[in-house]
Amino acid sequence: MIRKAFLGRVAGGLLAFAALSTAGAAELRSIELSATADNAVVTLALSNGPAAKVFTLDGPDRAVIDLPDTHAERGIVVPAPAGLVTAVRLGRQPGETLRIVLELASPVAVHSTQAAGPSGGRQLTVALGEPAAGVDAEAKAVRAAHAPGDGDRDVIIAVDAGHGGVDPGAIGHSGTREKDVTLAIARDLAARIDAEPGMRAVLTRDRDEFLELRDRIQRAHAAHADMFVSIHADSISDRSISGASVYILSVHGASSEAARELAEGQNAADLVGGVRLAEGGVAAPVVLDLVQQEAIGLSATAAERVVSALESVGEVRKAQVQRAGFVVLKSPDIPSMLIETAYISNPAEERRLRNPAQQTRLADAICGGVRSYFVQNPPDGTRFKQERRVASAAAVAAAGTGPAGTTNP
Repeated sequence: MIRKAFLGRVAGGLLAFAALSTAGAAELRSIELSATADNAVVTLALSNGPAAKVFTLDGPDRAVIDLPDTHAERGIVVPAPAGLVTAVRLGRQPGETLRIVLELASPVAVHSTQAAGPSGGRQLTVALGEPAAGVDAEAKAVRAAHAPGDGDRDVIIAVDAGHGGVDPGAIGHSGTREKDVTLAIARDLAARIDAEPGMRAVLTRDRDEFLELRDRIQRAHAAHADMFVSIHADSISDRSISGASVYILSVHGASSEAARELAEGQNAADLVGGVRLAEGGVAAPVVLDLVQQEAIGLSATAAERVVSALESVGEVRKAQVQRAGFVVLKSPDIPSMLIETAYISNPAEERRLRNPAQQTRLADAICGGVRSYFVQNPPDGTRFKQERRVASAAAVAAAGTGPAGTTNP
C-alpha cells in the first residue's frame, strides 16, 4: 500500500510560490529533488509547524497534501518535475492552508525520515519508490495488522448497521425505524461484498442489538478491517428534503451546520442505551497522530468513490464528501465513512427505504464504490495488490513491444 502518512510535509513548495507570512505560520524554506523513472528523493527544510493532512486521488495518480497554517518562503525555487514526479502544483486553501498536488507516473511506496535541520527547524527526507540510502524504511502505514508484505488475502470491510436494540434511530412518518432499514441494507451490502473476489465483509451487528459507538470500532479492529462503513438513514424536520450523503471524520469543525447537528445527534446514541457521557467518551477530543491523518485522507478518497456510485441509484443531496466529528469514525488507523442512504423523514424516501429492491440497489452502489477504491488503492498483501502488480507488469511489457512482437526503439 502506498505509504502516505509523512508525504503531507513533502511538497510544501513544489512550485515557486510567494505567500504573505502570517504570525506563527510554519514555513517551507528550501526543497531539493532528485529522481529517476522508478523513484525520487525529496529533501525539505521546514520550520516547525502543524501536522499535515494527506489523501490520494487516481486518474492520474496524485498525492494531495494540505499543510495548515503554512506558507512557502518568498522566492523559493522548486526543481522542475523529473522522472517519477510528472507534475507539481501548489495553491492556497481556506484557513491559511497550503495545498500541494504531486502527480506521479505510477503509485509507489513512500519511505521517510525526519530529523532536526542543520540550521534549525526540521529536515524531512522522503523517498518515493524503493528506499534510498539514508532514508528510514520503517515509516508507519495504514494496513491491517495481519497483512503480510506479499500475498493474496481478501480486503476486509466492517459493515456497521447504525443504531439497534433500545436505540431505534430515526423513525419515519409511517413508522419505519432506522435501525431496521440499516440492518437490512448492511446485510445486503455484506452479501454483495462477499460475492466479490478479493473482498470479505464483517457485520458489527447482525441482529437487533444495542452497541456502544466505540464497541463498533472495537469490533472492526478485532476483525482486522481495512475499511469501516457505517450505514444510516437521516431524519430532518423539513420532510421535503431528500438525498444521500457521505461523511468522514473531521477534527477541525464540521463542513456545514447540518453536518455538525447530524454528528451531535449520532454521537448521542450511547445516551439512549444508558451510557453516561464520560463512559462513552463522546465529548473526548480527537488527538491525531500521523497514522490517523493518513486514515482520514484515505477515508476521503474512498468516500468520493461511494458518492459517485450512489448517484446511479438516486438523488445525492451533497455531491461533495461531508466532514464532522462522528465518534463512530474515530478509529485511529482504519479508513472510515458514514453513509446517510436517504432521509427517512421524507415520505417518498421512507417508502423506498422499506423496499427490498431499493435496499439492494443501495448496497450494490456502495459495494461498487468501495471496490473501486481498493482497485486503485490496494493494501499490501491483498489480491487487489497482486492484480495491480500483474497489470502494471503487463502494461510495461506491452509498451515495449510493437507489431509481431518486435521491440519498439
